[in-house]
Amino acid sequence: MRLALLAPLEYPLTEPYAGGLERHTVQLARGLAELGQTVTVFARRGSDPLPGVELITDFEDYRTLLRYLRTAPIDLLHNNTINFLPTLLSFRLPFPVVTTLHTPPYRRLLPGAVASRLLCGSTFVAISAHLAQRWVRYTGPVPVIHNGIDPGEWPFARVAPACTALWYGRITPEKAPHLAVLAARRAGYTLELAGPVVDKDYHATQLLPLLGEDAVYLGHLGGAELLPHTAVAVGLFTSVWDEPFGLVIPELLACGTPVAGFASGAAPELLDDRVSTLVPVGDVLGLAAALPRAAALDRAVCRTYAVERFDVRKMTAAYHALYLRLLA
Repeated sequence: MRLALLAPLEYPLTEPYAGGLERHTVQLARGLAELGQTVTVFARRGSDPLPGVELITDFEDYRTLLRYLRTAPIDLLHNNTINFLPTLLSFRLPFPVVTTLHTPPYRRLLPGAVASRLLCGSTFVAISAHLAQRWVRYTGPVPVIHNGIDPGEWPFARVAPACTALWYGRITPEKAPHLAVLAARRAGYTLELAGPVVDKDYHATQLLPLLGEDAVYLGHLGGAELLPHTAVAVGLFTSVWDEPFGLVIPELLACGTPVAGFASGAAPELLDDRVSTLVPVGDVLGLAAALPRAAALDRAVCRTYAVERFDVRKMTAAYHALYLRLLA
């Protein structure tokens, strides 16, 4: 198969990744190439080369790219963006289109999704059952393919220092790292935080004033830079929005690090009480009490759970099977 993968154009595909969407795109492209498929990725300028994958960045915008795709020698396009245009105009393309739903049904995305459903332009996939249920009104029932991780990139730490915690993700109000600081401090845990500062005002006014010797911001770290910090007693997940997935969850578990967090969005779907302790969204006191309970969980079970449920090869195989059904 000649497969084209349309990456989000907001950020280049380069370490440290801007978020889980960029990492997901790279992993899917690599996995499909390893299956022997011919893969072309369309991405923003400045993206890193991908072994075995053709990378194209010399186009101005989505409209220019979609015009090019109408005559491109490809068999199927996978739209991995959160822009409405590729979905809206997918019916004009002479080959099947798969669109992965990564976010809740924001108003700006709905015209593309509804038009695509009516005009049979795209096949949709959701990254969680929770998200699929949010979209069903607009797309109809859609299959679910969970995001995956490469367990080899997240080494297992059999033991970890007591009363240590890690939080990482985008520094934004909806990810609420300030609540992670409050909970860890109340529980007597030292906390390290990492991730890109997306909301500078939130970072300056709500997070920075809380930092101290027991809560340290490490900056925006790439995968290799983050790994030494993953061998902690517990990972914190404090999203207060309707989290569609949360790639940090399987990444932490693969390292053997159990999760204490809020039961937001898809989190209850991805976790169970063998590997996590979840509390209601925004319950800082409950989260503080959950830290030692989560830290007492079996780290080997966490690793096995992540590998069995979220291996990137499982994700890639599911997408590959979908492509074959559409082309048949």
